[in-house]
Amino acid sequence: MRVEVERVMLEKLAPVRLEPRRVLDAGCARGASLLPLRQRFPGAELLGLDASAAALEDLARRLAPARSGLLARLRRMREPSVATLIAAELDRLPLAAASADLIWSALALHWSPRPEAQIAEWYRVLRPQGLLCFSCLGVDTLRELRGLGARMMEFPDMHDVGDLLVSQGFAEPVMDTERLRVTWRDADTLLAEVRAWGGNALKGRFRGLLTPRHRHEWLAAIETLRGNDGLIGLSVEIIYGHAWCPPTKKLPGGLAPLQFHPRPGARG
Repeated sequence: MRVEVERVMLEKLAPVRLEPRRVLDAGCARGASLLPLRQRFPGAELLGLDASAAALEDLARRLAPARSGLLARLRRMREPSVATLIAAELDRLPLAAASADLIWSALALHWSPRPEAQIAEWYRVLRPQGLLCFSCLGVDTLRELRGLGARMMEFPDMHDVGDLLVSQGFAEPVMDTERLRVTWRDADTLLAEVRAWGGNALKGRFRGLLTPRHRHEWLAAIETLRGNDGLIGLSVEIIYGHAWCPPTKKLPGGLAPLQFHPRPGARG
C-alpha cells in the first residue's frame, strides 16, 4: 500500500513547477521516496528525517550501493550520498526556520499524537513560497476493526487537517481522499501489517501481555470479516494534501510583520 501511495504523490507532484534548493522527507525511514525525490530534484540538498534511529540505520544500508572491493569503496567516496539522514521527532524538527523549499511526508502525520504541532513545524521550516506535499491515513481507516470493538488509535478527518493547515498559516491547501479495500489471507498477517501502518493501533492497550485465549477470541472475531472471495478485507482512507507557504509568513503567536511602503512622489 505504501508504495502505491508514494507513487500517487509523485504523480501529483509531477506538474508542479518547482526547483527546490533543499527538500525534506519527513518520516522517511519506512518509505521509499528518497530515490525518486533524488531523481526528480537532482540538484537539491535532500534530507531524510525520521524518529526511529534503528529504522534510519536500516534505510542507510538499503540506500548504499551494493559493491565490494577497493575500487568500489573509492567510487563510493567520490559519489554523493542519496540523502543526509537525521534522527529526530517529527514535531520538533532540528532545522532552522525557513530553511526548506519542499517538505514531503508520506503516511507519517497520523503517527503524531499532536498533528497540529507537526503542521506548525512544517510551516516554520518552509521558506516563503515553499510547498508542502503529504499523505496520511484518514478517519474511515480500519472501521471494520472498530466495529468489532477494537480500541483504535484515532486517524484524522480530511476537513480537520485542512483547517489545521489554514490555521497554521498555509495558503491554497488542496485536499482529496482515496478509499481502498486492502485484503489479507490470514488474520495474523493482517495484525502485523496494520501495526506497521501506524504504530500500535490500540491506544488504550493493556499494559501486560494478553492471554492466549484473548488472542484466539480476537483472531476469531477478525475471521468474521472474511468475504466471499475468501479474503479478509479492511477499509483504508488515504488523505492526500498539498499547500503553499505564503510569500509573507506570519510570525510566532499569529502576529504579522509590518511592511512600510513609501507614498508615490514622497522624498526620502
